[in-house]
Amino acid sequence: MAERIQSSGFIEKIFVAAPGTEIMMDEGAPGTTERRLRNLQHATPSLIDPNDPLRWSSFKKWTVLLNGVAYAFNGAVTGPMMAGGMLQLASFFDVSLAMVSYANGATLICQGFGNLFWMPLAIKYGRRPVYLTSNLLMGIACIWLAITAEKSYVPFIVGRAFLGLFQAPIEAIVPSTVTDIFHLHERGEKISIYGLGVLGGNEIGPLVSAYIIQALSVRWAFFIIAACIGVNMITLIFFMPETKFTGPRPAITIVDNDETTTIPSDKAQSEHCEVIDGCSPDTSHSITKKSYWESLAFYSEVDHLVSLKRAFLRPFILTAYPIVLWSSVIYGLALGWNVILGVSVAQLFAPPPYNFKSGAQGLVFLSPFIGSLAGTYLCGPLADRIATWATKRNHGIREPEMRLPACVIAAVLTFLGALMASLTYQAKTHWAGPIVGLGVLSAGAQMGATLAMSYSLDSHKELSGELMVTISCLKSLIAWIWTWVVNDWLVADGIIVV
Repeated sequence: MAERIQSSGFIEKIFVAAPGTEIMMDEGAPGTTERRLRNLQHATPSLIDPNDPLRWSSFKKWTVLLNGVAYAFNGAVTGPMMAGGMLQLASFFDVSLAMVSYANGATLICQGFGNLFWMPLAIKYGRRPVYLTSNLLMGIACIWLAITAEKSYVPFIVGRAFLGLFQAPIEAIVPSTVTDIFHLHERGEKISIYGLGVLGGNEIGPLVSAYIIQALSVRWAFFIIAACIGVNMITLIFFMPETKFTGPRPAITIVDNDETTTIPSDKAQSEHCEVIDGCSPDTSHSITKKSYWESLAFYSEVDHLVSLKRAFLRPFILTAYPIVLWSSVIYGLALGWNVILGVSVAQLFAPPPYNFKSGAQGLVFLSPFIGSLAGTYLCGPLADRIATWATKRNHGIREPEMRLPACVIAAVLTFLGALMASLTYQAKTHWAGPIVGLGVLSAGAQMGATLAMSYSLDSHKELSGELMVTISCLKSLIAWIWTWVVNDWLVADGIIVV
């Protein structure tokens, strides 16, 4: 419940019980609006527990975030990294290009539904054991694929399926980590950086691996990404402490003596107090701060309030939430463009008039990466500024929908990029035409994916882990369908129809 000052001078109580509604600004605090916003947000960490991740230093938070982004980047690279070697793999295994695309599909579908296994564990046992275990298994899977890439098709596609299962947490655990350690008004930028890591992996991975495949082989592409995962394993061990916090945090309430209070409108102000269920700030001396080595324990504490059965079932229940369903569809359709490009770049640019070799096919992904950088700004800092402006106009009360006006820009860029790429490709213009179009398309796709994720996390932040499982599953289902149909569809109907 919050208070709003009426023109008559009466304080009107309003309910703010809609999902994601937050009192973001203390209108009675001294100083500028930005300072009042910052003061209220910084009051929310635990007053009694020095181990609360919201109380970590900015350096420590950024170290954890960048570790998580590197983990997600490596996982994202392994998905479309075969883009520059699709024709070579099809020739070596003596299968069609569509059959090689099925190997990508096996990774995608197992990645999406693998989170049904990983995230209940992350919710009950913490984020750190999931980061470490999945990263280790992801590296082993890449070594397996490096060996089977020069053996036969069946072991290779089975390895791709296991890779998807092992890398699944990249889709869900990093956004949960962001909500663990950053305040609400800081999350938009951090989620956009994570989104850039995923889309950047989808775009930089094929670019680099294409030259590795051209110079060495598909086998070496997988060996090198396995080495990168090994380096990240070391940084995760030493610089990725547990971010899940189960202790009490203060609740901000409005304090007044009467149900309705009359005060002069020019002196209207609100008073807040912090209530901690079952605890008092006076007990702060009883909780000691963990040492650096204590923070590196494989897992810190089991959350006995979490039921693994309920944590497993909740992502299915969340499909009935309109916000979650909408976000899942938008996220899936936005990231679907990367899947389409990953499985079709050889089909589109290897034949005349472009005649791109493996390295040049990889360079196609440079334009989408630049577009993703532009999209990261538009859906991160810009969307945060728009939401903060709307919060000021709403008497300091933040609604998740305040991020959504930026979706208009995402929709326009996605449409114009797809139109530009398909029309110029169909007309066989200079290669700059379709490739610039793909860059514009990726800017819109990056915005759409990140805004959809941020919106759902803002609305149901207490269900961040389960929510990202739902989004990941539905996104992977959409992407998996693309891998089964897009190659044959391009042959049958052409790029404009697709």
